[in-house]
Amino acid sequence: MIADIGRGTGYLAKGLSLISSKGIKRYVLIPLSLNIFLFGALIWTGYSQFAPTVEWMMSFVPGWLSFLESILWLFITSLTAIIVFFIFTPVANIIAAPFNAIMAEKVEELLTGKDINSNISLMTIIKDSIMSQIGKLVYILLWSLLLLLISFIPVINLISPFLWIIFGSWLLSLEYLDYPMGNHDLTFKQQKETLKKRRGLSLGFGGSVMILTSIPIVNFIVMPVAVAGATAMWVDQLSASTSLTR
Repeated sequence: MIADIGRGTGYLAKGLSLISSKGIKRYVLIPLSLNIFLFGALIWTGYSQFAPTVEWMMSFVPGWLSFLESILWLFITSLTAIIVFFIFTPVANIIAAPFNAIMAEKVEELLTGKDINSNISLMTIIKDSIMSQIGKLVYILLWSLLLLLISFIPVINLISPFLWIIFGSWLLSLEYLDYPMGNHDLTFKQQKETLKKRRGLSLGFGGSVMILTSIPIVNFIVMPVAVAGATAMWVDQLSASTSLTR
């Protein structure tokens, strides 16, 4: 499993090299632009809303407690990270889903030399991608509520931070592997079963995506890189052991 975690991490680096490949660059543009716009809007909205509030709160604090401002901003940053991982990223992927599915298709065609979607209409791709993303969003909400409940149970809540990290890594793996697997008509249930067989691989990939998503500026390019990396991982590690309809 340890070796698989390392392999999973390596596929994010492979995704970075793939998005600059000939014939792929144009499919990167729309997801990249959407990610930059949405992340930029989130950062601007968060800062514009929280900065006056922090300033107002600090006006009641004596000078010798000015260090509390740093603690407040640390709390706000942590809250923003949680929003990004468990709310913003799934919503952003719903918006970009059709474009990411097409990008995953083109990356797989580049890697395998096979046309995987020649008879599938664009509208079908859009419908299937969005429905899959909505199903994942429900799954995320249900498990997030359970983990939130655990976070308030004495003693057990000591392990809740680790559970959140594992859950976040698993979710991001599901999020991006959905595109290449969805292109082969695998249902969300089938996708989960496929990834459970290679948990280390999935957690390694998802964990590396989580780390990059938390880095300002770098997080702008995470979406297309993760889609390409997930597709490469699907082709190299998962597709051979999965029953495909197309």
